[in-house]
Amino acid sequence: MRLRWKIALAAHLACGLLALPADAQTSNPINAVVPTSPWSLQLEEVVTIPNNGSNSPRLEELVFGGVPGQAYVIEQRGEIYRFDPEAANPTPSLWLDVADFLGSDFNFNNEGGLRGLAFHPDFNNTGTPGHRKFYTTHSRDAFTPLAGTPSPNIFPSPPGVNHDSVVAEWTANANGTVDTGSYRELMRIGQPFTNHNIGRLGFNPTADSGSADYGNLYIAVGDGGSGGDPNDLAQDIDTNPSPWAHGKILRVDPIATSTEPYTIPGDNPFVGQSNRVQETWAYGLRNSHKFYWDRGTGEMYISDIGQGNIEEINRGVAGGNYGWNEREGTFVFQGSVVNTLPGDHASDPYIYPVAQYDHDPDNNGSNSSSAVVGGFVYRGTEIPELNGVYFFAEFATNENPIYAVDVDDLTDRDDFTNVSQFNEGFLAPFVDVPINDDGTLETFQDFLNGENGANYSRTDIRFGEGPDGTLYFMNKRDGTIRRVSGVVGIDPGDANRDGNVDAADLARWTAGYGTAADWNDGNFDASPLIDGLDFLTWQRGATQNIDAQAVPEPNASVLIGSLLFLAASWRVTDSTQRRRVSQESMKFSASFSL
Repeated sequence: MRLRWKIALAAHLACGLLALPADAQTSNPINAVVPTSPWSLQLEEVVTIPNNGSNSPRLEELVFGGVPGQAYVIEQRGEIYRFDPEAANPTPSLWLDVADFLGSDFNFNNEGGLRGLAFHPDFNNTGTPGHRKFYTTHSRDAFTPLAGTPSPNIFPSPPGVNHDSVVAEWTANANGTVDTGSYRELMRIGQPFTNHNIGRLGFNPTADSGSADYGNLYIAVGDGGSGGDPNDLAQDIDTNPSPWAHGKILRVDPIATSTEPYTIPGDNPFVGQSNRVQETWAYGLRNSHKFYWDRGTGEMYISDIGQGNIEEINRGVAGGNYGWNEREGTFVFQGSVVNTLPGDHASDPYIYPVAQYDHDPDNNGSNSSSAVVGGFVYRGTEIPELNGVYFFAEFATNENPIYAVDVDDLTDRDDFTNVSQFNEGFLAPFVDVPINDDGTLETFQDFLNGENGANYSRTDIRFGEGPDGTLYFMNKRDGTIRRVSGVVGIDPGDANRDGNVDAADLARWTAGYGTAADWNDGNFDASPLIDGLDFLTWQRGATQNIDAQAVPEPNASVLIGSLLFLAASWRVTDSTQRRRVSQESMKFSASFSL
């Protein structure tokens, strides 16, 4: 499989990107191959969730933020399990069964069931309105009795309601169990079809108490389903004739008032516009069922599943219109996609993705992609080589690749008339990362099949992030939660992770010297700032990889830089960090000979 990808890549480099007239439609708009990374991930098993039926556990999300030290995993068929991921032998226990609580009213279909779980950021703060509060998104049969006081807000559906999407609030008891009598519905959204309904919900983990975004709940709602958004809901934010919630990310303060089930934040982008759906935070999305924040920068990244040919990753922008169903990625949507955008697109109202790929990733038609799932920017300390890497995946193909890109490369662009100029159409230079299974490199799908002696045709991979930045992988096939335990193939000093420690990596260290940045910028020990010890790391790695005579020795200018760095260390406010930075700077200077 890997050889075939390399042959295809070589053929592509020889032939170049396919160029089509602007009005020509194509089923292969990106005529390129995602390269395989020179590095690979190691995984270790954490726990396996029990199977409650004839099918494999359908793990949807791993969530932290409840009882300290506990992880919570939601199963699409209605169960929430919790466990201690740091225990020697974690044992999952059933915490809440939403399906059992709702009974026959619980609606489980191909994209329904239990989809999201989020703990209020004040869950563990006594005396606050959010104390012990948590929230779920799930599906209920339409026209069933409503629950809770005050009554939920009702968003209608076009004619022919299939079911309702629900955002609900629950309260935990003092002992950590759930008070099911506390169940309260904030909103119901009528869904005309079984697919593209409600997805995840979450609070911004980078919002500090007292900030404008603290305690605001974001909710991903698909375009209502079927194909092509037949009711044109994603682009409609008007209240006339009806206030559609579909094809949007909503944002509310979920704490109820005496009369309202939630409050609309005063800084929502359409607040004060009486003719707009004021819960709307962003719109023009098809099925943005996963979104997460980068804990390092506060940026939100949204994965939006495509229809015609393009899967995309977007930056979250308040008030942003992402173009569906008039755009799909950087292309015009017309049941399929065209090769280029109109010439005036730079001034159009749409926000375009920062990464994309098409439904023919190996460029020969034998491996069709169809669904992207977003993940996290790694911000852990255990694997500094991965710091600043954003992970996402294709979860519905015969290859199930895991993609990785440095978050610094997820940038906005304006002119997509010649989209091939941006990393051959992928926009960002992401790579396909294999799993390293005791020295054997495999796709995640092959890894699962090998572990289980199975023949899974797909994985339905999902990601999770621990409070310490640990990255977790889940799937809807074997029910096992795994964490990334290591990386193979990134040598000390290899800032750009290309398999070579060379002058390009030194240039990144030089540019980043004295700043707080990631591995990609030359911070090889995950310390507060890029310093002299990082240079020594590069120097050792370069000596092992290239002719020792070609490895530069520090010169007087670098020594001056070291002294400047020492001076800069006194601007570090934390005394412990300041001492460490000073000590490192002195070690750095002492390592040089004039």
